[in-house]
Amino acid sequence: MSLESYSDPAGAADATGVPVSQPPVLARVVEDESLSKTDLVEVIAHCASTIASAQFRLLTAISLIHEEHEEDYGAEIGELTDGRADSPEQLREFAARGRSGEDPRAQYGPNGLERTIADVGAVLSLPPGRARELIIDAHALRYRLPYTSSLLASGRIDLQRFHIAVARTSLCGSDTIDEVDACRTAALSARDHLSTTRFAALVDSVVAHVDADAVKRRRARIDADRNIQVRPDRWTPGQSRLTGTVPAASGVLIDQRLTQLATSVHDADPRTHAQRRADALTAFANGDTTLACRCDTCTTPNTEPADSDSDPTPAPMPVGPRAMIHVVANQSTLDGKDDQPGYLDGVGVIDADTVRELAANAAFDYLDTGVGVGALDPRHPDHAAAARAALRYVPSKKLLSLVRSGELCCTFPGCTNPVWHADVDHSTPYAHHNPSSGGLTVRANLKPLCRFHHRTKTFGRWRDYQLDLQTAIFVSPTGHTFVGNAFGGLDLFPKLIPDKPPDHPARRSIDTIHAQRRAKVTRAEEKWNEENPPPY
Repeated sequence: MSLESYSDPAGAADATGVPVSQPPVLARVVEDESLSKTDLVEVIAHCASTIASAQFRLLTAISLIHEEHEEDYGAEIGELTDGRADSPEQLREFAARGRSGEDPRAQYGPNGLERTIADVGAVLSLPPGRARELIIDAHALRYRLPYTSSLLASGRIDLQRFHIAVARTSLCGSDTIDEVDACRTAALSARDHLSTTRFAALVDSVVAHVDADAVKRRRARIDADRNIQVRPDRWTPGQSRLTGTVPAASGVLIDQRLTQLATSVHDADPRTHAQRRADALTAFANGDTTLACRCDTCTTPNTEPADSDSDPTPAPMPVGPRAMIHVVANQSTLDGKDDQPGYLDGVGVIDADTVRELAANAAFDYLDTGVGVGALDPRHPDHAAAARAALRYVPSKKLLSLVRSGELCCTFPGCTNPVWHADVDHSTPYAHHNPSSGGLTVRANLKPLCRFHHRTKTFGRWRDYQLDLQTAIFVSPTGHTFVGNAFGGLDLFPKLIPDKPPDHPARRSIDTIHAQRRAKVTRAEEKWNEENPPPY
């Protein structure tokens, strides 16, 4: 049955061919119009889970049709040739064509993969490249990452995150991929939903821990795949589109440098920030080290007579400082004692070699995680200074760095905005009229929020809580609860974890019960060993 001839199997048609009954989904939509906001959030969550399950079935079907195409292709080749070369020269020719990337069987028509690409592209209206990605994901779903695929089937992750998992484990060897898949699935199952930034960081951290060789292979691939392309924009005449792939550190440096040039002009410059960044790239191409300002003062010709003793050439605007990037890493990694990965703000997890390369010519902000705010010596913390700092609204530079280093991005659920460009928000509002009454400026009461979500939380009736170990919990106006940082910098860098909160009498009571049970079992085991000396 062709796609054009498909109709609702449950709906009869009248004489004009119009279905008498509506599709079931339309009837549900009519019901949804009378639901409250709280119920509509549940509808959104249900639909997202249903879509993920449908995507699991979609990939399964793609994998199955690929296998059938490969079987058909193999049968056709078997009918046309027995695969044997007629002479040693022909065998060497086939081998040389294979080494050069040419398909020795190209004369027999499209192979099984190419036939599948055509089918998937036609059904889903996708270009060949995207159809090929889905086929690779489909193979991983059934054979390479079965545990992760179960999360897609149950609606715990979506197709985008599954593709991230496939792509970021593509260089793992066959001897480690099963352990990577199991460890990653266990970590994801133990956490709430993650934004794509946090999800990718978790995947990369598992790969770095289980398969160090895959990290080395990825580094070599990143260096080999660097490229910049400039093409005409296919949708807008007169525009060009720039695409490229560069190492993460280079990308951050370029981005920061463009931003610096864009902000170096006067405030009265009529261009938007995005337009100034584009002009800054053109300035780079022209060999310029500055961006010309276009405000009225800079563009109006000077009609006053020039002083003969003065230089008629205006002085260029000063070049800004070197680009600043933010990397969090263990001191042991910098010292070469281990190869634990680091984290590059706005990019993600980076390997230890990249961390050390960036550190070669960088300035550092060292964080002392073992003392309170304002402490100057880890052995003799200044508690008085810490107490005074807690009563100030603006956190110290050291405290800001410590809070941001413990996160990967904005802590609002689903947000991926870089953490070092975010605001730092008080979870319990700072009491300006009486600072000592609550909302202290301490690490346990601070979290990063991008400006958009900071305003949403402040003015949008969202409530938020922060637990002792920095877990940020958000409650929406509809009463739904979300964990904003189910995986964060504290997971990548355990040394940043704050001190364990002081024991509470309630916890001590439960710990005593556990200790008594362990002692009872130990005494029973010792008694049995005494009564049953070896040989048993």
